[in-house]
Amino acid sequence: MKVNAKTGAVLIAVLLMLVWLAYQGGKKSAPPAETVKNEASDEKGNKEKKIKYWVAPMDPNYRRDKPGKSPMGMDLVPVYEDEGEPTAEGVIKIDPITVQNIGVRTAKVVKGPLVATVRAVGRVTYDEQKVEHIQTKVSGWVEELFVDTMGQDVRKGEKLLTIYSPELVATQQEYLQALRYSEQTAGSSFKDVANGGASLVDAAKRRLLLMDIDPGQIQALEKRSDVQKTMVLHSPANGVVIDKKVFSGMKVSPGMELYTIANLSRVWIIGSIYEYELPFVRNGQDAEITLPYEPGVTYRGRISFIYPYLSAATRTVQIRIEFNNPGLKLKPDMYVDVLIKNKAASDVLQVPSDAVIRTGTRSIVITALGEGKFLPKEVKVGPEGQGMVEINSGLSEGETVVVSGQFLIDSESNLRQAVTKMTEVPAATGVPSGPTQAKTSEKSEKHEETPHAMQLQLDKDQQRLMSDIIGTYVKIHNALISGSTEGVRANAKTLSLQLAELQQSGQKEKLEKLTALIAESLDGGLLTGDLAKAKDAFAPLSRALVAYVKGTGREGAHASDIKIFYCPMKKEPWLQKGKAVQNPYLGKDMLLCGNEIKY
Repeated sequence: MKVNAKTGAVLIAVLLMLVWLAYQGGKKSAPPAETVKNEASDEKGNKEKKIKYWVAPMDPNYRRDKPGKSPMGMDLVPVYEDEGEPTAEGVIKIDPITVQNIGVRTAKVVKGPLVATVRAVGRVTYDEQKVEHIQTKVSGWVEELFVDTMGQDVRKGEKLLTIYSPELVATQQEYLQALRYSEQTAGSSFKDVANGGASLVDAAKRRLLLMDIDPGQIQALEKRSDVQKTMVLHSPANGVVIDKKVFSGMKVSPGMELYTIANLSRVWIIGSIYEYELPFVRNGQDAEITLPYEPGVTYRGRISFIYPYLSAATRTVQIRIEFNNPGLKLKPDMYVDVLIKNKAASDVLQVPSDAVIRTGTRSIVITALGEGKFLPKEVKVGPEGQGMVEINSGLSEGETVVVSGQFLIDSESNLRQAVTKMTEVPAATGVPSGPTQAKTSEKSEKHEETPHAMQLQLDKDQQRLMSDIIGTYVKIHNALISGSTEGVRANAKTLSLQLAELQQSGQKEKLEKLTALIAESLDGGLLTGDLAKAKDAFAPLSRALVAYVKGTGREGAHASDIKIFYCPMKKEPWLQKGKAVQNPYLGKDMLLCGNEIKY
């Protein structure tokens, strides 16, 4: 078809108009729904943040592409895209709302004196230097008792009893004869004769003194010049009669203990402290005690002796504290509360004890950088005292540390590290997973975090012992869950006895790997009475018994409904009965943190 010039011009104009309309319509068309959602503005003009994925607050390896619940029933936490990765290595950033929800509290790193407080239970006992045992040195019969009841107060020189002794009567006669002979020979011109009479008097008098006849009775014998049938025994010291074994008319013989008299004006208190408390206790140190029936009243004494040996059963060292006892308020065999304060260091860096995350091999502190940023730091810790712990390295004065909620922050830190290294487990449906993730998933399914199976050749007695040990282990686990310090310590003592029996049962070298880990837990904190140390010390014991249950003890464990669980936060396994997760390391705050591992 031929088109003239006028028609061509009209067509060109129409085409240009259509292009312009299309362009204007394109500018006014709405962007994709996703873009609108991600770039929408609120009333204040702030853009909504785009969510990258959702993560379980207790398990950094559990991710989802939409909100929901974690395996432990907790709401998933969003991770936002526009937060970006922190510029400094290891720094993590958490949404301020999440920080508030998990209850993060902080404290400053301070420098000052660290006071360590040692608390112990003491038992009042007699001062051994003020206890007198009254015995007779002659044979005879008790004629009369002047002190005839236990608990009676006696004074030094007070009459205790009268005794008839043929030997005493004979010695009195010898003394009187020696006196008469000495009087008769005193005027002799022979010096040896005169001296001989005096010597006989001295010898007879010395015999009476050695028989515990006091000088006053000997003088009375001289004045009386007549033998007395009975002689009196007197108390050699002030005190209270705490034991009486003599009765009126009773025949006594040399070496027989008649009375025990104790002076209670000063008493000893024997206290027991644990091995880890020894650096804070020394001779001459002041100590305080309080009595159960007298609350608020404090008595002060001084440590006089630290016994040079350790109790194998309780793993404690005894200390002796001397106390004056006015009014005899401190009574032997009474229990008291002992408090010993010691300045462990004069000027050191310190943080609250709750700020330190103890993994068993390392100590971690979460520092707060502000604006929702946190940085985990490894530290070396020193002694603890009054809720504070010394920091030897890793922190500086004035830094801010997290004292509550740090476990969740540490969980997020582990997640970021996993993302950086591309070694996290594969994401859920909707999140692509590459070859690296598939490889990690295979490793996770094998649960290489738990110890390998331990194969041992045990006889019937050893198998019975291992069954008893696992039963005690379950009791310790339950005590850690309930927070019972006494329960942990009592069952740890039982475990110590069972370990000793196992070590003596034979095959010492083959059982070394198993028994060494059990001993490590006992020495590391199960017997200390410190719940935090006991939780850390529970890990070697758990690794040993998990390895045994996966190997030789598999059949017995299945029969007893023993299950293996693993905590991704603590990175330690444990055994327990029943399917409900009960984490012994993190306690009541995070009781449900853990997954069952099939074996």
